[in-house]
Amino acid sequence: MVNPGKHADKKESGMEETRQPKNGQILMDGNPVSWDWNEGESLADVLDRVIGEMSKERTIVAVKLDGSPAGRAQVAACAGGDFLLEIETEALSLLLEEVLSDLTHHIDSLLVVFGEIGANLRRGSLAAVFGSAERQEETGGVYMQGLEGIVATQVLVEEVGRIERQAGHDTFRLSFIEENDRIDSILSAMLGAQENQDWILLADLVEYEILPILQRGRGKAAEALAGQVEVLREENRVVA
Repeated sequence: MVNPGKHADKKESGMEETRQPKNGQILMDGNPVSWDWNEGESLADVLDRVIGEMSKERTIVAVKLDGSPAGRAQVAACAGGDFLLEIETEALSLLLEEVLSDLTHHIDSLLVVFGEIGANLRRGSLAAVFGSAERQEETGGVYMQGLEGIVATQVLVEEVGRIERQAGHDTFRLSFIEENDRIDSILSAMLGAQENQDWILLADLVEYEILPILQRGRGKAAEALAGQVEVLREENRVVA
């Protein structure tokens, strides 16, 4: 005769065995986090809940699982047992200052690059612009580096916008949208001038279109950076 109570104990024991164990540790900025791992959840679900309780003035900059950088897929695949999930965050205000500083320095470099490109085009020093055949094969010359630098500038502007939107505003990125549209048109005209080997037109586009846009962008970035530095001082944060 089967003992119903014994059967029920086994069934209950089996349920316990399939439940995700809570033997790991979650740290946020080095501090232990109190958390629950409910039945049917993955560790990624737990991570989402922990992040959801984080201060809106901070953002995630890194997640590590057992000491290695991890994305959501790696975290979700964790089956429990002994693990260490580390979450690193940074104040949005400090991160915004860092990206604005990077953007300002980046535009400064581009101003020098395109200044040299324009001057060399005027002199007919095409090798100094586009590089020798060997150099062009490796890097595309300083001209290609300049074009890639413009794309990197647009990426940095979008990153500033992402941080601002998370903080509840997006004034900086919006002020660049008109310039971005103008840049796309100018780059197309520069490509046409290059294909036609019209180096005077290309020099004009660089000196009278690209450089003024970069100068205006540099002014906007520097102004935003100064404002953010003041915010950090008010928050009593260290500014390099």
